[in-house]
Amino acid sequence: MKKITFVVLFAAMVAMSAWAQGLTASFAAEEASVPYYLMGWDTPSEFDSWTYEATSSSTWKQGNPSQSFGIIDLTNVASMILDYAGGQNETATSPAIEIRPNSTLEFYCYASGIYLVYGAWKLYAIVDDTPTLLIDQFQWAQTVGYDGPSWERFTVDLAEYAGKQVRFSFVYQGNYGEDEAIDGFRILQANDGDDAVININEGESVHFKDMSTGNVMTWNWTFEGGEPATSTEQNPVVTYNHAGSYAVTLTVGDGTTTDTKSRTAYVNVHAEAPVAHVGLPDGAYLSPWVMMFVPVDVPLTFKDASTGNPTSWSWTFDGTDIATSDLQNPTVTYLQEGTYGLKLEVSNDVGSSVDEYVNTAIQAGGEQEVWNIAPEENGDLTMLEMGWYGNYAGTNWLGIGEFAEHFDAPATDAQIKQVNVYFGKTTAVSTDADIEMKIMAADADGMPGEVLGTTSVKAGDLAFDPATVNATEFVFDEPVDVPAGTEFFAVVGPFPNDYGDDIAILLCHRDLGEKCTGYHFVYDEEGNEYLETGTWYKNVDDPLSLAVAPVLSFVTSTPSTSIDQPVVDKQVLGHTYYNLAGMSSDKPFDGMNIVVTRYSDGTSSATKVMK
Repeated sequence: MKKITFVVLFAAMVAMSAWAQGLTASFAAEEASVPYYLMGWDTPSEFDSWTYEATSSSTWKQGNPSQSFGIIDLTNVASMILDYAGGQNETATSPAIEIRPNSTLEFYCYASGIYLVYGAWKLYAIVDDTPTLLIDQFQWAQTVGYDGPSWERFTVDLAEYAGKQVRFSFVYQGNYGEDEAIDGFRILQANDGDDAVININEGESVHFKDMSTGNVMTWNWTFEGGEPATSTEQNPVVTYNHAGSYAVTLTVGDGTTTDTKSRTAYVNVHAEAPVAHVGLPDGAYLSPWVMMFVPVDVPLTFKDASTGNPTSWSWTFDGTDIATSDLQNPTVTYLQEGTYGLKLEVSNDVGSSVDEYVNTAIQAGGEQEVWNIAPEENGDLTMLEMGWYGNYAGTNWLGIGEFAEHFDAPATDAQIKQVNVYFGKTTAVSTDADIEMKIMAADADGMPGEVLGTTSVKAGDLAFDPATVNATEFVFDEPVDVPAGTEFFAVVGPFPNDYGDDIAILLCHRDLGEKCTGYHFVYDEEGNEYLETGTWYKNVDDPLSLAVAPVLSFVTSTPSTSIDQPVVDKQVLGHTYYNLAGMSSDKPFDGMNIVVTRYSDGTSSATKVMK
C-alpha cells in the first residue's frame, strides 16, 4: 500500500513539474501585420515598376511636396507627385500583386482640400481588366470635412481580393484642381508570428492578445509609450498618443513560477498631422441654418476639438473683443448682433490644418432656430420606425404619449416664440386632433418639469415636403421666457393613433453610447406590462436627437439681423453652396446649405436651402 502511494505521489509531482515547466509567456495583437509589398517611389527602379499614362505635360513623377513624407518615414527620399494643370486624366498603375488572406492596403496622400472639387484622384482595384472603385478622394474629403494640406493615411480592407492578382490604379481627373503627393504605399498581412510588427498613427489603440501556455493565473504587462503604461488584464487595450517605436513586455505567472516575453520596437507609432476642429462653446447652440448661435456680451470659451496632437493654435475671430488668439481654448465676447466667420489653424511638427467657417456661419444675438444636431449630421436625418408598433416620435401603439428634446441652459435670458418641427411623415385621418407643444423647465432630476408655455397644432395642419425646407410651426400666443441658467425641453405630443394615422418626426439616430438628447413619456395605461408607466425616460438605449428646433432669441435691446437679404432687379452671376462646416461647392451638399448668390452690382445675398 505504501509503495503504491509513493508511486502515485511521485507521478503527480512529475506531472506538476512538467506543468510548471510548460509555462510560456507569449502575446500578439489584432493590429500586428507583416508588409509584403512596399512602394515608396524613392528610386528610379521603384518608380518605373509602375506604369503611367499621361494626357498632359504635368503627369505623375518623382519628387517631394512642400511637406516631405520623411516626417513619417525617416528613410523617405521621394514621393509620387502630380502638379495640377488644365484638362488632366493621369493614371498611375501598379504591377499585378497576388493578395494574401487577411490583407490590408495602406498609403498616404498629401494635398490641400480646397480645390479638390476641381480635380482629385480615384483609386481602383483592377482584376482581369475590370476596375472596381475603392476610394474617391473628393467624396472622402466631403465626408470628413478635409481641407489640409497634411499627410493623411488611407486604409482599404482587401479581404474580397484574397488569392487574386490585383493591379491598383490612381486616376487623377480634373481641370486646375490640386497638387497631389502619394507615398508609403504598402500591402500588409495580419500576422501573429515573431516577425510581425504594429504600425499605427498617434492616438490609435492596440488590442493585445495573451497567447501564453500553461496554467496562467496572472498577467503583468508593461507598455513603453502606451496609456495605460501597465496592466494586469489578460487582453488589454492600449492607446499610443506619441510617435516612436515602443517595446512591450508580458510576464505571466502560475502562482509558483513566472515567464517573461518582450518584443522590442513592436509598436511603431507614426506622427500624424493634426486635423483642426472647432468645438462648441458652453452657452452656444447648434442650429439648422448656422454653424452656431451665440449670445452677445457674454464671454464664451471656444474649445479646440482637433485631433492629431496639435502643439500650436491660431484663432481668428470676427466680431469679438479680440481678433486673434494663440491659446488652445480662448475666451471671447461677441460685441454686437450679426453673422460672423471663424478660423482655427493648428499645427505640429508633421503639418497643419485649418477649420474655417464662412461669414454666415456664426450668428451672434438676434433670433434663430436651435437644435442638437451637428452640421455633419444634418444630411442624415431619418425616422425611427418600430414595425407594427408605429413610429418613435410620432404615432405609436406602445403607450408613449409625449416626446421631448432637451436643451442646455441659455447663458443669458432668452425667449422662445415658436418651435419648428421637421416631420418625415404627416398622414392623419384624425385631422382635428390637437398635437400639443410645451416648453418645460428641467426638474431636479433633469426630467421635464414645470410648464413654461403651451401651444398646439391640428394634425391635419402638419407640414411636410421632402423637396424643400418645410417645418411645422408651433407658435405661442406670447413668447415663452427662459431665464438664464434654466435647462429646458421642447415637449411634443400626444399624436393620434387611429387606424390610418401615420405621423413621425425626423431625427438623428446615433450609435449606443453616443450623444442623446431625446426623451419620452410612457402613459399610465392598464395592461402595459413592458415599461414602467407614468414616467419620463431618456432614450439612452437608442441614442438620438429629434429634429425639433425652438426659435430662440436672446433678450437684448439691439435689433436682430437676418442672413436672408432679398435682392431684386439685379443680374445673377452665380451661386456658391456652403455646408455648415464652411466647405464650398458649386452644387448643394446633402442636408442644410447656405447658398450665396452673386449679383452684377457686386453685392451678394445668403439664403437657406436643404437638399
